[in-house]
Amino acid sequence: NSFSGSTICNTGYRKEDYSDRSFITRMDKLGNPELILIFGATNDSWANAPIGEYQFDSWTKADLYSFRPALAYLLNGLQCLYPNARVYYMLNSELKSSINESVYTICQRYDVPVVTLYNIDKQRGHPSIAGMTSISIQMQEFLEKEAEKEEIKALKNELKEIKSELREIKSLIRTIR
Repeated sequence: NSFSGSTICNTGYRKEDYSDRSFITRMDKLGNPELILIFGATNDSWANAPIGEYQFDSWTKADLYSFRPALAYLLNGLQCLYPNARVYYMLNSELKSSINESVYTICQRYDVPVVTLYNIDKQRGHPSIAGMTSISIQMQEFLEKEAEKEEIKALKNELKEIKSELREIKSLIRTIR
């Protein structure tokens, strides 16, 4: 579900209305995903879309023409629409600092991990073949680390259950004696 030149918010290049192609317009058309990778904000940055204020609820149509409220709306919407999907944000290199800061802040609020891409080879601002290869490698490394974290978390939960069961067994043994 990708459109070239699309923005997260509804403001596009030359301040045009991009509500027909923005990320927030398309978020409900993803089917039944297990994994959602958001690779956005590049066009918002390049198009000089309004940054807006941090806003995490009660969005109006007008709010969604600014980046910050639109990104919060997007993450909230994805989590509501696809509660079983893992959502990750891929942050492109060489964006405005206000965009980067906004992505980190809003993703943290919604507990969405951010993959900060680096050293992406580009031609006229877009990833070259080498750049796409670099993105692929960085994402694979990130997802492998995330899988390891999930595995460790599952093992820790299993260990907690075993410890709880052992306490119960010890208590029963004391009762029997």
